[in-house]
Amino acid sequence: MQKLLVIIIYIIFCLPSFGSEMDENSESEVDKSFLKDSATINYFLWGGRILYVRNKDSKIFDTSPKKWAQNITSPEINDGDNFATNYIYHPYFGALYYQVYRDLGYEKSDAYLGTILQSSLWEFTIEGTVEKPSVIDLIVTPGLGIPLGIYFENLNKELSKSHSFFKKTLSYLINPARLFMSEGDLGIINPLSGQFMIYKPFKYRDSTIDNSPISLSGISVKTYFFDVKQYRGGGADILYMVDASFTDNAKETNISLRFPWAGAYDGNDKEYNVVDNGFEVGNFSLLISKVLSSKEDVHIGADLGINFPTTTIWGDKKDRLEKLYSNSLILKDVLHDSSTLSPKFYIANNYFRFGAGSELFFNAKDYSNESKEFFAIYDARFNVFKSKSQKYSLDFDFKAIDKLTENSSGIDTFMEVIFKFVDNLNLAISFIKPLNGDAAKYIHNGIKVNLKVPLY
Repeated sequence: MQKLLVIIIYIIFCLPSFGSEMDENSESEVDKSFLKDSATINYFLWGGRILYVRNKDSKIFDTSPKKWAQNITSPEINDGDNFATNYIYHPYFGALYYQVYRDLGYEKSDAYLGTILQSSLWEFTIEGTVEKPSVIDLIVTPGLGIPLGIYFENLNKELSKSHSFFKKTLSYLINPARLFMSEGDLGIINPLSGQFMIYKPFKYRDSTIDNSPISLSGISVKTYFFDVKQYRGGGADILYMVDASFTDNAKETNISLRFPWAGAYDGNDKEYNVVDNGFEVGNFSLLISKVLSSKEDVHIGADLGINFPTTTIWGDKKDRLEKLYSNSLILKDVLHDSSTLSPKFYIANNYFRFGAGSELFFNAKDYSNESKEFFAIYDARFNVFKSKSQKYSLDFDFKAIDKLTENSSGIDTFMEVIFKFVDNLNLAISFIKPLNGDAAKYIHNGIKVNLKVPLY
Protein backbone atom coordinates (compact mmCIF):
# COMPACT_ATOMS: atom_id res chain seq x y z
CA MET A 1 0.00 0.00 0.00
CA GLN A 2 2.82 2.41 0.93
CA LYS A 3 4.73 1.66 -2.29
CA LEU A 4 1.54 2.17 -4.34
CA LEU A 5 0.95 5.51 -2.63
CA VAL A 6 4.45 6.70 -3.57
CA ILE A 7 3.86 5.69 -7.23
CA ILE A 8 0.54 7.58 -7.28
CA ILE A 9 2.26 10.71 -5.94
CA TYR A 10 4.76 10.60 -8.77
CA ILE A 11 2.09 10.09 -11.42
CA ILE A 12 -0.02 12.99 -10.10
CA PHE A 13 2.86 15.45 -9.91
CA CYS A 14 5.18 14.39 -12.71
CA LEU A 15 2.99 13.72 -15.73
CA PRO A 16 1.72 17.30 -16.23
CA SER A 17 5.28 18.62 -16.43
CA PHE A 18 6.03 16.94 -19.76
CA GLY A 19 4.61 19.21 -22.43
CA SER A 20 3.83 17.85 -25.89
CA GLU A 21 4.47 21.12 -27.74
CA MET A 22 8.27 20.79 -27.66
CA ASP A 23 10.08 19.20 -30.58
CA GLU A 24 12.39 16.24 -29.94
CA ASN A 25 15.70 18.16 -30.19
CA SER A 26 14.54 20.94 -27.88
CA GLU A 27 13.17 18.44 -25.36
CA SER A 28 16.44 16.49 -25.41
CA GLU A 29 18.49 19.63 -24.69
CA VAL A 30 16.23 20.65 -21.82
CA ASP A 31 16.25 17.14 -20.37
CA LYS A 32 20.05 17.00 -20.51
CA SER A 33 20.41 20.40 -18.86
CA PHE A 34 17.69 19.61 -16.34
CA LEU A 35 19.36 16.37 -15.27
CA LYS A 36 22.79 18.02 -14.99
CA ASP A 37 21.48 20.94 -12.93
CA SER A 38 19.41 18.60 -10.76
CA ALA A 39 22.50 16.51 -10.03
CA THR A 40 24.42 19.68 -9.15
CA ILE A 41 21.68 20.84 -6.76
CA ASN A 42 21.64 17.42 -5.09
CA TYR A 43 25.45 17.59 -4.78
CA PHE A 44 25.15 20.84 -2.80
CA LEU A 45 22.38 19.33 -0.67
CA TRP A 46 24.72 16.46 0.23
CA GLY A 47 27.41 18.99 1.12
CA GLY A 48 25.01 20.95 3.29
CA ARG A 49 23.89 17.78 5.01
CA ILE A 50 27.46 16.80 5.86
CA LEU A 51 28.28 20.29 7.13
CA TYR A 52 25.14 20.72 9.22
CA VAL A 53 24.59 17.32 10.84
CA ARG A 54 26.28 16.96 14.19
CA ASN A 55 26.01 13.20 14.71
CA LYS A 56 27.53 12.12 11.42
CA ASP A 57 28.05 8.51 12.46
CA SER A 58 24.35 7.80 12.97
CA LYS A 59 22.95 10.36 10.51
CA ILE A 60 25.24 9.76 7.52
CA PHE A 61 27.76 6.94 7.86
CA ASP A 62 25.71 4.32 9.71
CA THR A 63 24.56 2.55 6.56
CA SER A 64 25.32 -0.15 4.00
CA PRO A 65 23.96 -1.07 0.56
CA LYS A 66 21.74 -3.67 2.22
CA LYS A 67 20.37 -1.23 4.80
CA TRP A 68 19.79 1.41 2.15
CA ALA A 69 17.90 -1.05 -0.05
CA GLN A 70 15.74 -2.13 2.88
CA ASN A 71 14.94 1.48 3.75
CA ILE A 72 13.91 2.69 0.31
CA THR A 73 11.81 -0.38 -0.45
CA SER A 74 9.76 0.01 2.73
CA PRO A 75 8.82 3.71 3.20
CA GLU A 76 6.76 4.66 6.24
CA ILE A 77 3.81 7.00 6.50
CA ASN A 78 5.34 9.21 9.21
CA ASP A 79 8.97 9.33 10.34
CA GLY A 80 8.09 10.76 13.75
CA ASP A 81 9.13 14.37 13.13
CA ASN A 82 7.24 17.07 15.00
CA PHE A 83 4.63 19.38 13.50
CA ALA A 84 7.08 22.24 12.83
CA THR A 85 9.45 19.99 10.91
CA ASN A 86 6.69 18.38 8.83
CA TYR A 87 4.56 21.43 8.06
CA ILE A 88 6.90 24.43 8.31
CA TYR A 89 10.47 23.34 7.51
CA HIS A 90 9.61 20.87 4.75
CA PRO A 91 7.29 23.26 2.85
CA TYR A 92 9.91 26.01 3.20
CA PHE A 93 12.59 23.80 1.65
CA GLY A 94 10.13 22.77 -1.04
CA ALA A 95 9.66 26.46 -1.82
CA LEU A 96 13.45 26.87 -2.00
CA TYR A 97 13.75 23.97 -4.46
CA TYR A 98 11.12 25.60 -6.66
CA GLN A 99 12.81 29.02 -6.52
CA VAL A 100 16.24 27.59 -7.32
CA TYR A 101 14.94 26.03 -10.54
CA ARG A 102 13.19 29.28 -11.44
CA ASP A 103 16.37 31.25 -10.69
CA LEU A 104 18.20 28.91 -13.06
CA GLY A 105 15.79 29.94 -15.82
CA TYR A 106 13.48 26.91 -15.95
CA GLU A 107 9.81 27.12 -16.82
CA LYS A 108 7.27 26.60 -14.05
CA SER A 109 6.43 23.06 -15.17
CA ASP A 110 10.12 22.09 -14.94
CA ALA A 111 10.38 23.77 -11.53
CA TYR A 112 7.42 21.66 -10.36
CA LEU A 113 9.18 18.51 -11.50
CA GLY A 114 12.49 19.66 -10.00
CA THR A 115 10.88 20.26 -6.62
CA ILE A 116 9.40 16.75 -6.61
CA LEU A 117 12.71 15.29 -7.77
CA GLN A 118 14.82 17.01 -5.10
CA SER A 119 12.34 16.13 -2.37
CA SER A 120 12.40 12.50 -3.48
CA LEU A 121 16.20 12.41 -3.75
CA TRP A 122 16.41 13.81 -0.24
CA GLU A 123 14.13 11.11 1.14
CA PHE A 124 15.47 8.18 -0.89
CA THR A 125 19.20 9.00 -0.99
CA ILE A 126 20.35 11.53 1.61
CA GLU A 127 18.05 10.40 4.41
CA GLY A 128 17.20 7.04 2.87
CA THR A 129 20.68 5.71 3.51
CA VAL A 130 20.07 5.74 7.27
CA GLU A 131 16.26 5.82 7.68
CA LYS A 132 13.05 4.97 5.87
CA PRO A 133 11.58 7.61 3.53
CA SER A 134 8.52 9.40 4.88
CA VAL A 135 5.40 9.43 2.71
CA ILE A 136 4.14 12.55 4.52
CA ASP A 137 7.40 14.35 3.64
CA LEU A 138 7.14 13.20 0.03
CA ILE A 139 3.64 14.71 -0.18
CA VAL A 140 4.04 17.85 1.97
CA THR A 141 7.42 19.09 0.70
CA PRO A 142 6.33 19.59 -2.92
CA GLY A 143 2.58 19.72 -2.21
CA LEU A 144 2.83 22.76 0.07
CA GLY A 145 6.27 23.88 -1.07
CA ILE A 146 5.34 24.57 -4.70
CA PRO A 147 2.42 26.94 -3.91
CA LEU A 148 4.59 28.61 -1.27
CA GLY A 149 7.42 28.92 -3.79
CA ILE A 150 5.10 30.56 -6.34
CA TYR A 151 3.97 33.03 -3.67
CA PHE A 152 7.57 33.76 -2.64
CA GLU A 153 8.56 34.25 -6.28
CA ASN A 154 5.88 36.90 -6.81
CA LEU A 155 6.61 38.53 -3.45
CA ASN A 156 10.34 38.69 -4.20
CA LYS A 157 9.71 40.58 -7.43
CA GLU A 158 8.20 43.38 -5.38
CA LEU A 159 10.66 43.26 -2.49
CA SER A 160 13.78 43.22 -4.67
CA LYS A 161 12.64 46.39 -6.50
CA SER A 162 12.06 48.28 -3.27
CA HIS A 163 14.40 51.03 -2.08
CA SER A 164 13.88 49.89 1.49
CA PHE A 165 16.90 48.14 3.00
CA PHE A 166 14.58 46.07 5.21
CA LYS A 167 12.52 44.81 2.25
CA LYS A 168 15.62 43.97 0.21
CA THR A 169 17.03 42.03 3.18
CA LEU A 170 13.72 40.22 3.58
CA SER A 171 13.87 39.12 -0.07
CA TYR A 172 17.17 37.33 0.61
CA LEU A 173 15.77 35.65 3.71
CA ILE A 174 12.80 34.38 1.70
CA ASN A 175 15.07 33.09 -1.06
CA PRO A 176 18.71 32.75 0.11
CA ALA A 177 19.58 31.21 -3.27
CA ARG A 178 19.51 34.73 -4.72
CA LEU A 179 22.84 35.28 -2.96
CA PHE A 180 24.44 32.64 -5.16
CA MET A 181 22.58 32.70 -8.46
CA SER A 182 21.76 35.35 -11.04
CA GLU A 183 20.26 34.57 -14.43
CA GLY A 184 21.72 31.08 -14.41
CA ASP A 185 25.24 32.09 -13.37
CA LEU A 186 26.70 30.73 -10.16
CA GLY A 187 28.56 33.10 -7.86
CA ILE A 188 27.84 35.27 -4.85
CA ILE A 189 26.28 38.64 -4.21
CA ASN A 190 28.52 41.07 -2.35
CA PRO A 191 25.93 42.49 0.09
CA LEU A 192 28.08 45.60 0.62
CA SER A 193 28.01 46.65 -3.03
CA GLY A 194 25.20 44.58 -4.48
CA GLN A 195 27.58 43.40 -7.23
CA PHE A 196 27.22 39.84 -8.47
CA MET A 197 30.70 38.30 -8.64
CA ILE A 198 30.84 35.37 -11.04
CA TYR A 199 33.33 32.55 -10.56
CA LYS A 200 31.88 30.19 -13.14
CA PRO A 201 33.56 29.85 -15.52
CA PHE A 202 36.76 30.31 -13.54
CA LYS A 203 39.36 32.79 -14.73
CA TYR A 204 43.10 32.49 -14.41
CA ARG A 205 44.39 34.66 -11.59
CA ASP A 206 48.01 35.80 -11.51
CA SER A 207 49.55 34.01 -8.55
CA THR A 208 51.67 37.02 -7.61
CA ILE A 209 48.49 38.59 -6.26
CA ASP A 210 48.16 35.71 -3.81
CA ASN A 211 51.50 36.60 -2.22
CA SER A 212 50.20 39.96 -1.10
CA PRO A 213 48.83 40.08 2.46
CA ILE A 214 45.57 41.30 0.93
CA SER A 215 43.80 38.86 -1.39
CA LEU A 216 40.91 39.24 -3.79
CA SER A 217 37.46 38.63 -2.43
CA GLY A 218 36.75 34.93 -2.24
CA ILE A 219 35.25 31.98 -0.44
CA SER A 220 37.60 29.59 1.35
CA VAL A 221 36.90 26.15 2.78
CA LYS A 222 39.56 25.10 5.27
CA THR A 223 39.87 21.73 7.02
CA TYR A 224 42.16 20.63 9.86
CA PHE A 225 42.65 16.98 10.80
CA PHE A 226 44.70 16.20 13.93
CA ASP A 227 45.90 12.71 14.89
CA VAL A 228 45.52 12.56 18.68
CA LYS A 229 47.98 10.52 20.76
CA GLN A 230 46.49 7.39 22.26
CA TYR A 231 47.35 8.13 25.88
CA ARG A 232 45.49 11.45 25.52
CA GLY A 233 42.33 9.73 24.33
CA GLY A 234 43.24 8.76 20.78
CA GLY A 235 41.11 9.27 17.72
CA ALA A 236 41.06 12.49 15.73
CA ASP A 237 40.13 16.14 16.17
CA ILE A 238 38.61 17.81 13.12
CA LEU A 239 37.93 21.45 12.41
CA TYR A 240 36.54 22.87 9.21
CA MET A 241 35.53 26.42 8.47
CA VAL A 242 34.11 28.58 5.70
CA ASP A 243 35.59 32.05 5.16
CA ALA A 244 33.82 34.80 3.26
CA SER A 245 36.21 37.59 2.27
CA PHE A 246 35.46 41.15 1.15
CA THR A 247 38.19 43.49 -0.08
CA ASP A 248 38.41 47.23 -0.58
CA ASN A 249 41.47 47.53 -2.81
CA ALA A 250 41.43 51.33 -2.76
CA LYS A 251 41.77 51.37 1.04
CA GLU A 252 43.92 48.20 1.09
CA THR A 253 41.53 46.67 3.59
CA ASN A 254 40.16 43.16 3.80
CA ILE A 255 37.24 41.93 5.93
CA SER A 256 36.67 38.21 6.50
CA LEU A 257 33.84 36.36 8.21
CA ARG A 258 34.62 32.87 9.46
CA PHE A 259 32.16 30.12 10.34
CA PRO A 260 33.78 27.06 11.99
CA TRP A 261 32.55 23.58 12.84
CA ALA A 262 34.61 21.23 15.00
CA GLY A 263 34.34 17.80 16.48
CA ALA A 264 35.90 14.61 17.72
CA TYR A 265 36.11 11.25 16.02
CA ASP A 266 36.74 8.00 17.90
CA GLY A 267 38.28 9.70 20.93
CA ASN A 268 37.90 10.51 24.62
CA ASP A 269 37.72 13.78 26.50
CA LYS A 270 40.30 15.04 29.00
CA GLU A 271 38.79 12.78 31.67
CA TYR A 272 39.02 9.79 29.30
CA ASN A 273 35.26 9.57 28.87
CA VAL A 274 34.14 8.51 25.41
CA VAL A 275 33.12 11.48 23.28
CA ASP A 276 30.21 10.89 20.96
CA ASN A 277 31.39 11.32 17.36
CA GLY A 278 30.09 14.38 15.57
CA PHE A 279 30.43 18.14 15.15
CA GLU A 280 29.39 21.31 16.90
CA VAL A 281 29.16 24.88 15.64
CA GLY A 282 32.25 26.83 16.74
CA ASN A 283 32.76 30.51 17.53
CA PHE A 284 32.17 32.80 14.55
CA SER A 285 34.91 35.34 13.92
CA LEU A 286 35.49 38.66 12.19
CA LEU A 287 38.96 39.50 10.84
CA ILE A 288 39.96 42.95 9.60
CA SER A 289 43.29 43.28 7.75
CA LYS A 290 44.85 46.60 6.81
CA VAL A 291 48.04 47.33 4.86
CA LEU A 292 49.73 50.18 6.72
CA SER A 293 52.69 50.65 4.37
CA SER A 294 53.70 49.16 1.03
CA LYS A 295 57.07 50.08 -0.51
CA GLU A 296 59.23 48.15 -2.97
CA ASP A 297 57.24 44.93 -2.55
CA VAL A 298 57.55 45.05 1.24
CA HIS A 299 54.23 45.23 3.08
CA ILE A 300 53.66 46.24 6.68
CA GLY A 301 50.21 45.62 8.02
CA ALA A 302 47.96 44.80 10.93
CA ASP A 303 45.18 42.31 11.63
CA LEU A 304 42.45 42.49 14.21
CA GLY A 305 40.45 39.34 14.88
CA ILE A 306 37.38 39.05 17.07
CA ASN A 307 35.88 35.66 17.97
CA PHE A 308 32.32 35.81 19.25
CA PRO A 309 31.01 33.18 21.73
CA THR A 310 28.38 31.95 19.29
CA THR A 311 29.05 28.38 20.41
CA THR A 312 26.86 29.06 23.43
CA ILE A 313 23.87 29.82 21.19
CA TRP A 314 23.87 26.27 19.83
CA GLY A 315 25.25 24.53 22.90
CA ASP A 316 27.78 21.72 23.13
CA LYS A 317 25.55 18.94 24.38
CA LYS A 318 28.14 16.21 23.82
CA ASP A 319 31.20 18.12 25.14
CA ARG A 320 32.89 17.64 21.79
CA LEU A 321 34.41 21.10 21.69
CA GLU A 322 35.73 20.72 25.23
CA LYS A 323 37.94 17.87 24.03
CA LEU A 324 39.65 20.25 21.60
CA TYR A 325 40.74 22.65 24.36
CA SER A 326 44.14 20.91 24.42
CA ASN A 327 44.93 22.22 20.93
CA SER A 328 46.13 25.82 21.12
CA LEU A 329 46.05 26.23 17.33
CA ILE A 330 42.27 26.18 17.26
CA LEU A 331 41.43 27.14 20.84
CA LYS A 332 39.84 30.51 20.03
CA ASP A 333 37.45 28.82 17.58
CA VAL A 334 36.14 26.25 20.07
CA LEU A 335 36.42 27.77 23.57
CA HIS A 336 33.01 28.09 25.26
CA ASP A 337 31.61 31.33 26.62
CA SER A 338 34.75 33.27 25.68
CA SER A 339 35.22 36.28 23.44
CA THR A 340 38.70 36.53 21.94
CA LEU A 341 40.52 39.61 20.72
CA SER A 342 43.50 38.91 18.43
CA PRO A 343 45.58 41.90 17.30
CA LYS A 344 48.61 41.20 15.09
CA PHE A 345 51.31 43.07 13.16
CA TYR A 346 53.31 41.68 10.26
CA ILE A 347 55.94 42.50 7.66
CA ALA A 348 55.96 40.55 4.40
CA ASN A 349 57.03 40.31 0.80
CA ASN A 350 56.88 37.55 -1.82
CA TYR A 351 59.49 35.42 -0.01
CA PHE A 352 58.93 35.83 3.72
CA ARG A 353 56.42 36.94 6.31
CA PHE A 354 57.07 37.67 9.98
CA GLY A 355 54.22 38.28 12.40
CA ALA A 356 53.75 39.00 16.09
CA GLY A 357 50.43 39.17 17.85
CA SER A 358 48.38 38.03 20.79
CA GLU A 359 45.17 36.31 21.79
CA LEU A 360 43.26 37.80 24.70
CA PHE A 361 40.48 35.57 26.03
CA PHE A 362 37.68 37.13 28.07
CA ASN A 363 35.57 34.90 30.34
CA ALA A 364 37.91 31.90 29.96
CA LYS A 365 36.60 30.07 33.03
CA ASP A 366 35.67 26.99 31.04
CA TYR A 367 39.30 26.70 30.02
CA SER A 368 41.29 27.48 33.19
CA ASN A 369 38.94 28.84 35.86
CA GLU A 370 40.34 32.29 35.10
CA SER A 371 38.35 35.22 33.77
CA LYS A 372 41.10 36.17 31.30
CA GLU A 373 43.90 34.42 29.44
CA PHE A 374 46.66 36.07 27.43
CA PHE A 375 48.72 34.30 24.74
CA ALA A 376 51.57 35.73 22.66
CA ILE A 377 51.72 34.47 19.05
CA TYR A 378 54.80 34.55 16.79
CA ASP A 379 55.11 33.15 13.30
CA ALA A 380 57.56 33.19 10.42
CA ARG A 381 56.90 31.91 6.89
CA PHE A 382 59.50 31.40 4.16
CA ASN A 383 59.05 30.57 0.51
CA VAL A 384 61.62 27.93 -0.51
CA PHE A 385 60.39 27.07 -4.00
CA LYS A 386 58.29 28.69 -6.70
CA SER A 387 57.84 27.37 -10.24
CA LYS A 388 58.55 29.52 -13.28
CA SER A 389 54.84 29.48 -14.12
CA GLN A 390 54.13 30.83 -10.59
CA LYS A 391 51.52 28.09 -10.18
CA TYR A 392 53.38 25.89 -7.71
CA SER A 393 55.15 26.87 -4.52
CA LEU A 394 56.48 25.36 -1.32
CA ASP A 395 56.58 27.26 1.99
CA PHE A 396 57.81 26.55 5.52
CA ASP A 397 56.00 28.11 8.46
CA PHE A 398 57.10 28.20 12.10
CA LYS A 399 54.66 29.22 14.83
CA ALA A 400 55.08 29.69 18.58
CA ILE A 401 52.20 30.15 21.05
CA ASP A 402 53.33 31.34 24.48
CA LYS A 403 50.53 30.92 27.02
CA LEU A 404 51.79 33.68 29.28
CA THR A 405 49.04 33.41 31.91
CA GLU A 406 49.43 29.64 32.20
CA ASN A 407 52.56 29.31 34.34
CA SER A 408 52.61 25.53 34.28
CA SER A 409 52.36 25.39 30.50
CA GLY A 410 55.29 25.44 28.08
CA ILE A 411 55.48 27.25 24.77
CA ASP A 412 53.65 25.40 21.98
CA THR A 413 55.73 25.39 18.80
CA PHE A 414 54.73 24.05 15.37
CA MET A 415 56.35 23.47 12.01
CA GLU A 416 54.20 23.54 8.89
CA VAL A 417 55.15 22.50 5.35
CA ILE A 418 52.79 24.07 2.80
CA PHE A 419 52.36 23.10 -0.84
CA LYS A 420 50.35 25.60 -2.93
CA PHE A 421 48.77 25.32 -6.35
CA VAL A 422 47.39 28.58 -7.76
CA ASP A 423 45.41 28.60 -10.99
CA ASN A 424 41.67 28.90 -11.44
CA LEU A 425 41.39 27.81 -7.81
CA ASN A 426 43.85 28.23 -4.95
CA LEU A 427 44.68 24.96 -3.20
CA ALA A 428 47.04 24.68 -0.24
CA ILE A 429 47.88 21.37 1.48
CA SER A 430 49.87 21.52 4.70
CA PHE A 431 51.55 19.02 7.02
CA ILE A 432 51.65 20.25 10.64
CA LYS A 433 54.11 18.87 13.19
CA PRO A 434 54.07 20.01 16.84
CA LEU A 435 57.61 20.44 18.13
CA ASN A 436 57.22 21.37 21.78
CA GLY A 437 54.79 22.17 24.58
CA ASP A 438 51.36 20.82 25.44
CA ALA A 439 50.47 20.48 21.76
CA ALA A 440 53.34 18.03 21.22
CA LYS A 441 52.04 15.95 24.13
CA TYR A 442 48.54 15.95 22.68
CA ILE A 443 48.82 15.30 18.92
CA HIS A 444 51.16 13.35 16.65
CA ASN A 445 50.65 15.62 13.66
CA GLY A 446 48.02 17.35 11.58
CA ILE A 447 46.94 18.00 8.01
CA LYS A 448 45.37 21.20 6.74
CA VAL A 449 43.64 21.64 3.39
CA ASN A 450 42.63 25.12 2.25
CA LEU A 451 40.60 25.53 -0.95
CA LYS A 452 39.95 29.10 -2.03
CA VAL A 453 37.62 30.22 -4.79
CA PRO A 454 38.41 33.77 -5.99
CA LEU A 455 35.29 35.74 -6.83
CA TYR A 456 35.00 38.27 -9.65
